[in-house]
Amino acid sequence: MTFWKKLDLTTNYFIKNTYDLLFQPEVTAILGSYGPGGYPPIINAGDVSNKGLEIEMGYHTDKKKALSADLSVNFTTIANKVRSVPNGVDYIPGASFGVGGDIATRFQEGYEIGYFFGYQMEGIYQTQEEIDNSLVTQDGAQPGDIKFVDVNGDGKISFSDDSDKTYLGSPIPDFTMGFSFTVKYKAFDLGGTIYSSVGQEIIRNYERQQPYANQLAYVIDRWTGPGSSYTDPRLTTGATRNTLFSSYYVENGSFIRLRNLQVGFNFPSKWLKKFKIESLRIYGVANNLVTLTKYRGFDPDISSGSVLAAGVDYGFYPQARTFMGGIQLKF
Repeated sequence: MTFWKKLDLTTNYFIKNTYDLLFQPEVTAILGSYGPGGYPPIINAGDVSNKGLEIEMGYHTDKKKALSADLSVNFTTIANKVRSVPNGVDYIPGASFGVGGDIATRFQEGYEIGYFFGYQMEGIYQTQEEIDNSLVTQDGAQPGDIKFVDVNGDGKISFSDDSDKTYLGSPIPDFTMGFSFTVKYKAFDLGGTIYSSVGQEIIRNYERQQPYANQLAYVIDRWTGPGSSYTDPRLTTGATRNTLFSSYYVENGSFIRLRNLQVGFNFPSKWLKKFKIESLRIYGVANNLVTLTKYRGFDPDISSGSVLAAGVDYGFYPQARTFMGGIQLKF
């Protein structure tokens, strides 16, 4: 729809069902095996449903006036759900956590593709007395270690099966938004694009509790004694349950980013006639100028290339902030 030749509105509601998806999952006794030098078998992994709403609005002013503008904003939401998995399996395992660690993501009926599955963190054990008097037994726990939730209510944390693991989040955002603008005033022009993704979670999968390994700055506020921290466990290279995949490693990945900003100046034609130049424009561009997020990793806008690892941050190099300038000359 178009109103007053200035305001545009486009709306789409979509339902897309995909059947017999192809995956190359981890080998199991049910799915088959492969020989030396080979690869896991490719299987039809099930059906997926996607439903969503897309809205785009644009506003345009008269370009003949000294001051003109073109503004555009879009909004997209999507609901993703796995409808079925292959017969004989409850789920297809996805990305692993750590080095040879737990499987952190799953392809399972009734959930989003690649949802997170692991232990729920309840807090940090502060003293040995707290551990001894706890109603829930957690083998190997020491002061400063992560306290896990007893999901099945049997009075102990099971590390030999999945009975105390639970849903920890999804890599699929609740909605995404984009905004682009171009404003011109006489010989000057200003344009840019802003992008935002809200509601997705990210797994920090780049931390290593190894000697001489680098750490992010938040470990400065780690647990060092009773009352020192209730959110970050003690730092040690010894064997602990703290390295198991849990909600401690899951963060809100929402962000808003100024992806592009460009400013330019077009020299008036009367200045250029004597040089036989038709047009001359100089401009400057900044990319990834500002990113607002609470995510503690390098960059919340990640992409692993795998649908089952969409929300897994392996420590990807962050997108660079770049500055460029240019001249456009036409004779």
